[in-house]
Amino acid sequence: MHKGGIAYLQSSLLEKSGLVDHAFSTRIGGCSSGPFQSLNMAFHTGDSEISVLENRRRFFNLFDYNSCSQVSAVQVHGIESAVFNEKNRGEGACPGTTVKHCDALITTEPGLPLAAYSADCQLIFFVSTGKPIVALAHAGWRGALGGIGVSLIKRLKKEFLLDPDELLVALSPAICRDCYLVDEKIARLFQDAGYSDPVYLEPASDGFFKLDLTAVNEKQLLRAGINKENLVKNSWCSSCNDDLFYSYRRDRGITGRMLGFIAIRRGKG
Repeated sequence: MHKGGIAYLQSSLLEKSGLVDHAFSTRIGGCSSGPFQSLNMAFHTGDSEISVLENRRRFFNLFDYNSCSQVSAVQVHGIESAVFNEKNRGEGACPGTTVKHCDALITTEPGLPLAAYSADCQLIFFVSTGKPIVALAHAGWRGALGGIGVSLIKRLKKEFLLDPDELLVALSPAICRDCYLVDEKIARLFQDAGYSDPVYLEPASDGFFKLDLTAVNEKQLLRAGINKENLVKNSWCSSCNDDLFYSYRRDRGITGRMLGFIAIRRGKG
């Protein structure tokens, strides 16, 4: 979708629910330059903080949110989650304001946008159709291997009494299997965890393997009880499409980040 010169993606499944506001940014429509051109959303990349703040302002304005109201965490490539509420509003919105270290965010607060960042890793959006609850998880290979989606669903069941049948789930763009080669050490970890099938892990050459993050995350979510019709994948590859997305691997670490956000639509609490 395009609006105000900015290109972004949305899940039709989540949008049709009418319960949430959400989007996944591309690199189109910002003011950053050089390797961060143009809609870089993250401060830790080496980009100008002023540019990042302006990029976030432009993006969130599209959805009638103040970028200073978002909440995010320091992503540590783990499986831990945290619950955010009104007192956390603004954490992570400006440099030096991030408080919590985790890779999954949960809220029951209407109008509080949860945000996470990626440049090859996959973001997983969760929406409850039964209660006003949303969540957002960041899953790289470590998060996928550890089962961050499963861990989050277990917490939602235990603390919020959610049945997985109530959840709508959308997977963001991520690096595709053909672009994501991992070494034998990492491959062995996935093999030992039950992902030896070529659907998830396929030998490439010189001791490397093709890893399909989306397939691994999808399998885990379905096994955790998400209904197949309530789970949507995205076929865009962050590495293949250099005009649309940043890619940490493709750009050898010097690049920007996309932002995904989700919020309970105001008036739905």
